[in-house]
Amino acid sequence: MRIEILKDLGPKYINVLQDILAYEDNKGHLNYHSKSSDNGIAWRPEDLDINLTQSTLKYLLKKGIIVRIKSGVYHINPAIKDKLRSELRYYGEIEKNVNVEKALSYAIHNNSDARAILELLKFQRKWNSMYDDVGWKLSRAREIAINSGSDMSLITRLRDSGMIYQMGENEFSFLDFDDRLLDPYMEVVFSTQDAAWEYLNVVVPMRNKFTEFVNNISQEELEDLKEQIKDVTDVINYSKHVVGPLYMDVLLPIIQQYSMVDLPIVSTNGRKITQSGFSLAYFGEPGTGKTFATDDFIRGNSRLGIPPHGIVGRTRYAEGMTPKKLIAILEAYQNYPVDWIIPEFNDFFRYKGMVEKLKLVMEQREVSDETKREIIKPYKVTSFFIVNYNTKFSNGKWNTTINDPNFNAIEDRMICKVFINEDIREREIYDNMVRRVEGTIDWYLSEPLRKHLTYTYHLLKNKSYKIIMNTNDFIDFGNKIRDFRKKAGVNISNRIILKGVQIAGSASLIKGIFDENKEIYVGETELSLAFEFVREEIETRAMKY
Repeated sequence: MRIEILKDLGPKYINVLQDILAYEDNKGHLNYHSKSSDNGIAWRPEDLDINLTQSTLKYLLKKGIIVRIKSGVYHINPAIKDKLRSELRYYGEIEKNVNVEKALSYAIHNNSDARAILELLKFQRKWNSMYDDVGWKLSRAREIAINSGSDMSLITRLRDSGMIYQMGENEFSFLDFDDRLLDPYMEVVFSTQDAAWEYLNVVVPMRNKFTEFVNNISQEELEDLKEQIKDVTDVINYSKHVVGPLYMDVLLPIIQQYSMVDLPIVSTNGRKITQSGFSLAYFGEPGTGKTFATDDFIRGNSRLGIPPHGIVGRTRYAEGMTPKKLIAILEAYQNYPVDWIIPEFNDFFRYKGMVEKLKLVMEQREVSDETKREIIKPYKVTSFFIVNYNTKFSNGKWNTTINDPNFNAIEDRMICKVFINEDIREREIYDNMVRRVEGTIDWYLSEPLRKHLTYTYHLLKNKSYKIIMNTNDFIDFGNKIRDFRKKAGVNISNRIILKGVQIAGSASLIKGIFDENKEIYVGETELSLAFEFVREEIETRAMKY
C-alpha cells in the first residue's frame, strides 16, 4: 500500500499539506501574491490558519512538494498537485476502505494469529499515546507476531488486507478496531463438554452466518432499508397489516430483538437510567397465539407460509432442552449474545433449584452449577430470552402453574404479556388465519425488517452509541405510570417504570442507523407506544389471583 508522493512524509507533514491544499482550493483561480496565474494559487505562511513552522517549510521545499515564488511567497508544485490531491484523499479514506471483519477473516489462520493481532492492537494504542502521528517500523510488528506464537507471514497478510498501512517510507500504522471482533478467533476453554460442543457446532456457525449476512448488505440495499423503515411507525403499520388489532403481539418481540444491542439509556443531564436489553415472557391459555407471535414470527414457519422476521444468526431455539443443559451451554455464548426462544418455560421449574439460577440468568449475572458429574465454573450471562408458558384461569382471573413463590422474582425481571382466550381474540386469530390462507397478507416488510434488524445490531454493537431520554419526559412518564398503577390497584414495584423506559428506548433504536452522532433520542411516538405496553401489563397484573 505505497503512496508515491507521501511515502517519505510523516503524518504531521501530511496534515499540513491537507490544510494548504484546502486553502488553495478554496481560493479558486485568483492569484494573490504572484503576477502569473499559471503558477497556481500563491500564499504567505501568515495567510494560513495553521502552525507552518520554518522547519516544515524547508522540509516541504526540499521534497519539491511546495515551490517558492518569491521571498515569503509559496504554492504547491502545480506539476504534482492533482496527484497529491488524489493521494491525500486516498490516505484519508484508508480506514473507510477496509472491511475489518473481512480483513481479519483473511489474515487469521489460527489462535496464535488472533493473539498476535490483539497484541499489535495494544502496541498501536500505547505507541499513539506516546508519539502522536508517528508510525512504527515493520520490524516491531514482526517481533510482536513471533513473540505471540505467530510468524512473519501474518504481517504480509495484514498489509495485503489493509490492516497495516504505510504512512511514510519506513513508517507504518495499524487500523484500530473493537477488540470484540477478535473473539471468534481466540482460544476458548469451557467448563463442560456440552459448552465446548455448543461453541464449535452452534455458536461458530451462527457467528459466521451473521457476519456473512451483514457483509452481503450493499450500500444500495442499506439506502433502501432507510427508506422502507425510518422509525417504529413503519414497523407498527406493518404489524397492523399482518395481524390487525393483535398487532402488539408481534410488535413487542421485534422491539425486544432491537433491544438486544443492550445500549445504555441516559437522561439529558447525563445520568444513566438503565440498559435497553430485556427479556420477554408471553403467558396464557393454549391456542391464544403465543407461539405465532414469538417463534413463528421471529424464526418463520415454512409449513404455514410465514417468513422469518428476526435477526439473522442471533436466535437460538430451546425446545426440549432441560434447564441443566441450558445453564451448561450458556457459557458458550458469553461473547456472542443471542435471543433464546423457550417454548415451554413451565417445564424448567420441575427441576429442583432452578428458580434461583434462572433469576440470575434473567439478571445477566454470574451463574455456576455443580453436580456429581461436573462443575460449571462461574461465567457471565449476556444473552436474552423470549419465553412462553401456560397459565391457569378461573372466573376471569389467572395464575401461574408454578408453585415456587420465587417465580414472581423471575416474572418481575421480564416484560410480561398475558394472552386470554376471549371471544374477541379467538375471532381475530381466526380472521388472520383466513387472510393468510386467502393470500391477502402481504409480507412486504419481512426481508427488509430482517436486514434492518441485523444491520442495526451490527452497527450499534460495535460503536459507542447511547440512547437519550429527556429528563422531563422520564419524570412525566414515570408519574403517568404510577398514577395508572394506583387507579388499577396493583401492588407492583417501580421496576415497571424502567421496563417502560426499555421499551421506549428499544423502539427508538429502529432509527439508529440514521444517527451519525451516536446519540439516539427517544421521541413521543416511542413513549406513547411504551405506555400502551406498560398499561396492558398493569391491567394483566390486576387480573392475577
